[in-house]
Amino acid sequence: MKLTSLLFLVLFTAASIADDNVSPYPLFHYDIVSYAAKDDLSIGRIEIFIEVVYDDVQFVKVDESYKADYEISAVITDGGDQIDGDIWKESLSVSSFDETNSRSAVSLSNKSFRLEPGKYTVSLKFEDLESGKTYSSEDKIKIDDYSVPPISASEIAFARQVTVENGVIKSIVPEVTTSYKGLGYPAFAYIEIYNPQMAETAELTVEIQGENTGFKSTKTTNIALTGERSGYSFALPTDSLLHDRYLLKIDIVANGKKAELEKTFYVRWNGLPRNASDLDEAILQVHYIATREEWKKLKKVPESKKLEYFQEFWKKRDPTSGTEENEAMQSYYAKIDAANQLFTVVGRKGWQTDRGLVFIILGPPDEIIQNNYPSGSRPYHIWQYYSINRQFEFYDRNGFGDFEFLNPLSIGELQRFAVKLQ
Repeated sequence: MKLTSLLFLVLFTAASIADDNVSPYPLFHYDIVSYAAKDDLSIGRIEIFIEVVYDDVQFVKVDESYKADYEISAVITDGGDQIDGDIWKESLSVSSFDETNSRSAVSLSNKSFRLEPGKYTVSLKFEDLESGKTYSSEDKIKIDDYSVPPISASEIAFARQVTVENGVIKSIVPEVTTSYKGLGYPAFAYIEIYNPQMAETAELTVEIQGENTGFKSTKTTNIALTGERSGYSFALPTDSLLHDRYLLKIDIVANGKKAELEKTFYVRWNGLPRNASDLDEAILQVHYIATREEWKKLKKVPESKKLEYFQEFWKKRDPTSGTEENEAMQSYYAKIDAANQLFTVVGRKGWQTDRGLVFIILGPPDEIIQNNYPSGSRPYHIWQYYSINRQFEFYDRNGFGDFEFLNPLSIGELQRFAVKLQ
């Protein structure tokens, strides 16, 4: 079974615990970037960049090759009325089975829409036509009239390749970064600068800030502007950045007027789960399944060896050691993600709660008996696991939705129950 199937099953089962539906792991990555129309600064356009990882779609064997098809629909609305949209299909073909499981091979596509200045909602839907799995998303966007400010700029786009001819940017190959997928190397940032007052030069300041690492870099450059519209790109130091979420800020000053831009990007180290934003937290989260000896080792590991020891921990559990993906690790952190979505309370993430602990170690219960509005007593949930003949009782002692064990259990006890489930 592909990893996406594992993640979908985990999250789908988790969703059955909650009253509201929990979205499955994203089956595609996308970015929506606003620009001025190519022929008129007073009109806008959006570019929707779509990236699909081969391993996230279902391939089927056709003759001597493997093929996959997916469909994407985009609907743009303004206050509930559809303004524009499109539906398009993409087809993939590879010659070997190993390529179908690649996490480095991707399919890229994009769509462009011309829009009047205003506020819009962009709804995207992805469907894997072979498996029938779908994933939907919705984003709010704003289109500006770029002919009004004396200096302004498009939103920031990321690119894996930029083509320059005679000092002019001719094309970019887009790169999409999300919390599940980081920027690779090389990586570039690209913007269009709009200059209706025809200033000849601008001062451009680029600042990069790391959320967890404390990294900060600032660089100021003077650039020449080429008329009312100038394309500009610069390389991002993704080869030297640590695993983290980064904020990219760009300030543009021309003739005393200023434009400000910012956008988030991610750098992800190989060997870490897709939804982990911090190595230290990812290490803390393995406490639930680590042996006593493994946990002692992980707690004492020096900073320079943390990633190496973490990767070693999961390498022992990799069911397919010859492939790029560690399915055991990704499936485990999918449960972490699901627990965070389902059980997070004030002051604690879902994985740190008692219900999160049981869910991550034992998986979803076979049955839940619950009463959230009892008369004369505290709200309670009872989780039944029939295969091990156990039930776990949780009570909301404070009335804030934090259901805690009636009879506390240790991680070791739950690990012994987990062995019986295998």
